[in-house]
Amino acid sequence: MLIRSTQALHYPITVTELLVQPGDAVDRFAPLFTYTYKSTVTEGNKYGDERVVEKTWPAEFQSEIDGKVLSWKIKAGDVIKADRILLVEIEEPCKHEVQFAGLCTSCYKDMTEVDYVTTRPNASRATINMSHSHTALKVSQEEAGRASEAARRRLLSTRKLSLVVDLDQTIIHATVDPTVAEWQKDPSNPNYEAVKDVKAFQLVDDGPGGRGCWYYIKMRPGLEQFLEQISQLYELHIYTMGTRAYAQNIAKIVDPQQKYFGDRILSRDESGSLTVKTLQRLFPVDTKMVVIIDDRGDVWQWSPNLIKVVPYDFFVGIGDINSSFLPKRSDILKAALPAISTTEILAVSAEASATGLEGGPVEPGVKVPGPADNASTLEQQIVAMAGGDNPNLLEEQSHKQEEAIAAQVTDRPLLKKQELLDKQDEEAGKENRDDDTSSEGSAHRSRHNLLQDNDTELSWLQMNLETVHQKFYADYEENISLSPGGRLAELRGDKWQDKPIVDDFILIPDVKDIMPPLKEQVLSGVVLCITGIIPQGINHQITDLGMWAKSFGASISPALTKRTTHVIGVPDRRTKKVRQASRYPGIKIVTLKWLLECFTRWTRVNEKPYLIEVEQYNGPNESLPFDEYEAGMILTPSEAGDNDGPDGLAEDDDVISPSNESPIEVDDGQWAEMDEELKEFLGDDEDDTDYDTDTKSVDFESDASTRSTADKDSRKRKRGTESADASDAEDTDSSVGHRGSQLQKRKKRALERTSSLANVTSVDNASGLPSPDATGPDEDAGEGQANGRTTHNSKTDDAVDGGDDDDEAMDDLEREMLAEFSKSDDSVAYTVAD
Repeated sequence: MLIRSTQALHYPITVTELLVQPGDAVDRFAPLFTYTYKSTVTEGNKYGDERVVEKTWPAEFQSEIDGKVLSWKIKAGDVIKADRILLVEIEEPCKHEVQFAGLCTSCYKDMTEVDYVTTRPNASRATINMSHSHTALKVSQEEAGRASEAARRRLLSTRKLSLVVDLDQTIIHATVDPTVAEWQKDPSNPNYEAVKDVKAFQLVDDGPGGRGCWYYIKMRPGLEQFLEQISQLYELHIYTMGTRAYAQNIAKIVDPQQKYFGDRILSRDESGSLTVKTLQRLFPVDTKMVVIIDDRGDVWQWSPNLIKVVPYDFFVGIGDINSSFLPKRSDILKAALPAISTTEILAVSAEASATGLEGGPVEPGVKVPGPADNASTLEQQIVAMAGGDNPNLLEEQSHKQEEAIAAQVTDRPLLKKQELLDKQDEEAGKENRDDDTSSEGSAHRSRHNLLQDNDTELSWLQMNLETVHQKFYADYEENISLSPGGRLAELRGDKWQDKPIVDDFILIPDVKDIMPPLKEQVLSGVVLCITGIIPQGINHQITDLGMWAKSFGASISPALTKRTTHVIGVPDRRTKKVRQASRYPGIKIVTLKWLLECFTRWTRVNEKPYLIEVEQYNGPNESLPFDEYEAGMILTPSEAGDNDGPDGLAEDDDVISPSNESPIEVDDGQWAEMDEELKEFLGDDEDDTDYDTDTKSVDFESDASTRSTADKDSRKRKRGTESADASDAEDTDSSVGHRGSQLQKRKKRALERTSSLANVTSVDNASGLPSPDATGPDEDAGEGQANGRTTHNSKTDDAVDGGDDDDEAMDDLEREMLAEFSKSDDSVAYTVAD
């Protein structure tokens, strides 16, 4: 150890004598050399006079460690003017490179001891924690390097890599709902086949009131075969946010003979952070040979070593049982996920916890990142969401974890969902019996099972891991063959053949350089536009789905543009982007499941099975703009994902007019003029028209059931007479002729421009079908239907069915009004978007 001068000395100092020689043994506190220094003092005499004088003082420099002197870096007479100057080198009998709980594991000295000669605390010599099971075990940087070197050579000799494996929703799914145990004992239950192989264990300290809690564990289909095959290519490590007791019990289930993981288990009790994961915790020196599999990418800061898997959600709606310690997710609506059992189950699972991709509605008070946050890095956002390791926050998270476990035990969400399914089956059976009363078999009611076990993720994951392993060692062998002194040099007879091979650490490929190119080629050239999936106010670029897609080479565009190749939508919703994209055959409109299949298989799968059937939209035929990547287009707030709206509503319809035209505003004076012109054109009396300038709504109402045919004929004759009179008056009244000319011009403009009229529905339209411009099944779902009349409010439709903006031009109001009146004499009701 090199001993240096310290800040405690009075500089400059002059070395007067070296007290020990090279080879001498010294103890701690033993003097090594003497020196002198000068300082000023105030002296007084017996008369009370004082004066300041400079004096020279002798002193000794003491050793802070035990050991043997190797060499001096100074000599007698040297003047030392500053600190950090090399003085002497002493060989220590123990370097204290491995410490456990404050004690050196070699000499058993107390590493926490500090005194006046201490310049470097002994505890600072070992600061790296790379043990799986103990946080108290620390090693030095040098020891960590030696351990890493040994591990690297072990892996290379067996042609393996390291694989870090998450537990919850990656290779297993867990719940504490006691319903599972009841179903396992009931062969007549429809879920019996799915749960009969579920394993269980009890943790005494968990559960309501600390009375103990049973955990039910479902292994992901194919896990045993997966571990058997992958363990031949990878050395496996468990890294989980569960407690150590939880992780050890899971390991006993998935690896009862400790053949795959051994004791390589890292839990939240030893991880050093309860909110994020890092490879440096296990591999502080080198991560070249490490691959990660996890269902969460954000907790790894989207490391290039990561293979994100589709979350395993066997117990419907339960989610990650340890998710209270992870950053909250709110970037994808649950309704956008592929159905696990039935869409009805997903619809009533709003109270269940969010899992994997779904994220759930935005919680009140939670700030959602928007365009203003683009300047911050993803890592900063992750840290902000995680909240660090604040003791108060961790206590709160632990409390939430206990509450979540207690809620599952007492509320039994799986039982409630199955009861709902049974109720639906009973209602369906009743309808069938009503339809076919003669069928004896209709009395038998079949029950649908809530839980299904058809996951195939591990089979594809195994193929992808094998691909990475094969590519790694192919590159490694190529590097060796091309290196000086390698096999290729020997065959060529190069001058380097007699020289030793270069350090093989340099020749080892890096997984960070191998995996990204393999993944990026999957969706290279694909430009995605996501609609109806991500909640309002969230920047698509930094969502979990967006980051995942970009890791596979795709680009994310918040608006529909000329570069868009795929629109990711929801099958039962016709958002504006979906309707607009239907006009362009080159844009494929697919479900989210297509994108997930690409992620799982590492290949661009055929879109045909995942296409969303959409009738071609016949709205405004405007060409798509170039996006911000090509033309630097300035995004509107809605395009950038910064929409204001109710929490949890999907960002369905960011853009209806790609040209970003503002909606046409109509003031009260224009409405009054339109009203007068319509009166003159239609020939209605003042009493037949109810006009409200405040709501900008024109209501031509007449109850067809109370009007006689004679009344209608009379009204028609009246209109015909008034039209004829108006025609005769054109020759004599120039003002009337001028007004008619203005109306014709307005009619022509109305036929050429877009409309803001929400819907037109006939009073006698008994079928309740929407007008030809209706945009989806939700727009006519019983809103405002009474006494045979169907009306629509565009603002209501906005919130329920995709958030239609008032982007259509207002003058199309006249076109649709006139078209409807030209077809029928019945009165119609119009509601115009505000």
